[in-house]
Amino acid sequence: MWVDLLISAPVTAFLLWLYWYSAPESAPGWSRLLDRAALLISPLAVILIIAVGHDRIDFPGMGLNVMLVAAAYVTLIFVLGLGWLQRVLAGRGTSGTDS
Repeated sequence: MWVDLLISAPVTAFLLWLYWYSAPESAPGWSRLLDRAALLISPLAVILIIAVGHDRIDFPGMGLNVMLVAAAYVTLIFVLGLGWLQRVLAGRGTSGTDS
């Protein structure tokens, strides 16, 4: 389990930094709240997927490690993608250019 967490740590840290760095400064309050939720939920989901997967799944060899790290990455991208989507939608609602 610890090896999988160490393998996923650099990618997780980079994507969290990128998400934080790309935050718009003029976002509404609800959007900032959702940003914080995505920043909190996504690394917790990575840890939870890897920990629970190792605890509950009995699969021989390195296949389990590969599956769990891949599932953790997909979940991380999905949660951060939802965050980026809400940023786009928040930006459209405040830009004043909607018809």
